[in-house]
Amino acid sequence: MILLSRKLSISTITLIFLLIVIFSTGFFTGIYTSNTLFAPKEIKELTEKEKIEDFEYMYNILKDNYAHFYEVKKMYGYDWLAHKEEFIEEIKNTRNNIEFYNKLNEILGKLHDGHLYVASPSYFNYILKLIEDETMKNFVDFEAFIKIFKDSKKNYEKWSELLGSVNPKYNESLFVQMRRGQKNIKTEILEEDKIAYLRVNSFLIDKDQNSKNYREEKKEIYNFLKTIKDYPYLIIDISGNVGGSSEYWIDAIVAPLIGERGLEYLKLEYLENEDKNTYFYLSRKGNYTQKNFREYVIFYDEDKFRESPIYDKLSEEMKKDFTIYEFKKNLFKQEEKYIEKFFKSNEYVNFKGKIFLIIDRATFSAATEFAKFCKETGFATLVGRSTLGDGSLTSYMRLPNSGLIIRFEAGTILNQEGSSFFIEGVKPDIELDVPDTNAGYPEVRAEILKQKTVELIKSLGKEK
Repeated sequence: MILLSRKLSISTITLIFLLIVIFSTGFFTGIYTSNTLFAPKEIKELTEKEKIEDFEYMYNILKDNYAHFYEVKKMYGYDWLAHKEEFIEEIKNTRNNIEFYNKLNEILGKLHDGHLYVASPSYFNYILKLIEDETMKNFVDFEAFIKIFKDSKKNYEKWSELLGSVNPKYNESLFVQMRRGQKNIKTEILEEDKIAYLRVNSFLIDKDQNSKNYREEKKEIYNFLKTIKDYPYLIIDISGNVGGSSEYWIDAIVAPLIGERGLEYLKLEYLENEDKNTYFYLSRKGNYTQKNFREYVIFYDEDKFRESPIYDKLSEEMKKDFTIYEFKKNLFKQEEKYIEKFFKSNEYVNFKGKIFLIIDRATFSAATEFAKFCKETGFATLVGRSTLGDGSLTSYMRLPNSGLIIRFEAGTILNQEGSSFFIEGVKPDIELDVPDTNAGYPEVRAEILKQKTVELIKSLGKEK
C-alpha cells in the first residue's frame, strides 16, 4: 500500500521502517512519557500488590486508549473489559515473576490481536538494535521513543536472565525464534516456460545480524526471477506470512520485478490512486493517546468530527470514544526518498508477465501491506482468502513495577463504507474455495492454495 492515498501512505511509511511480526512488531513512533521515571532498574520478585497494580495500570490505559474492543466484540462476541475481576484473580494466582509475565500475555491474547503483546526480551533487543538505524532516526522524531527503550535496557537484561533460566530459547535472537530453522524461500517451475512459483514464509529481516541472511535470500529471489523473467505467469505465495518488514518485499520482490519503470511507476500509481481509495483513520480519545501523539497528529474536535463523511456510519459507542486524526506532516517526500534507494541500487529482471499473489487469513502485518499495495496498484492479482487486518497509532506503555513494555494500537482504519480494516483485512480479487482452518498448515494448506491458483491460471488461458 505504499503509494495509494495520502491518508493511507503514512501507515505504509511506518511499516517500511519498523518490523512487523505476529506477536510483536509493526509499530508507529509511540511516545511514552507518563510513567518512565518509576519503572524499576532491577527485577525483584513482585508482590501480589505490585502485580495487581501493574495489571490495573495496563487495564486502565487500554480501557480508554486501545482501539479494537468493539471490533473484537463483533468478531468473537467477547467483552474483554467485562472480565477485569476474573483477570485480577488470575494475576493473584501467579506464583512468581515468570508466571506473571506469561499470564499478562495470556490475558492480552484473549483479544485475538497480533499487534497487542508484552514485549519479550528478544523483541526488546531487536528493537534496541533497530532504533540505532540513522535512517529511522531521521525519518520521524524518535527521541522519546529511543530514550524509553534505552532506559529499559538493564531492566530487560534482568527479564532475559530470569526467563532464560527456565528456557534458554528466550535468549535466542528474535530472528532465530521466528524462523525456527525453516527455509524461508521456496521456488518452483510449475510448468516449463509458463508458470513459476515463489513462496516467502516471512518478511523478517535479520537487522540485528547486519542483514546477512536477508542479503542471501534477496540474491536467491533475484536469481530465480532472472531465470523466469520471460514466463507469462508468476505466482507469489505469502499465505501464512505474518510479516516482518515491508522493506523486504519492496527491495527483494517489487523493485526487481518492476525494473526500469522503477520509482516513476510508483509515483504514477500513487498519484492516480490518490483519491480512489480513501481510508479514514480514527483514534481513541484517551488522554494517553492524545498526549503521546499530539506532536504528530491533529485530532478532530467534536464539531469537525460530526461533519466528516464517516460520522453517520459509526455506532453510538464509536462516536463517543473515537475521533478522526490527520498527520501534521505530509511525509510522502521522505517516503519517496527512502524507497528510491531500492531502485537505484537494485538489479532488474523486467518481468512482463502476469503476477498472482496468494493470500489467506494467516497473512498479516507487512505481508498484508504487500497485499494492499498489489490491490491498489494492480501490481498483482490477489487470490485466496482475505488477510488479517490491523490498525494504526501504535503505542507503548511501561508498567510501573515490573518495567515491562506493552504494545497496543490506539487507532483503527475504516473504509468509505464504514467497515473495519481490522475485521476485513485485504480481500482477494478472486476468492478460492479453501477453508479458513489452519489444519495441516502451512505445508498442506499452501499446497492446496498453490494448486488451485494453477487451476485458475489454466482456466483463464482457456477463456482466451
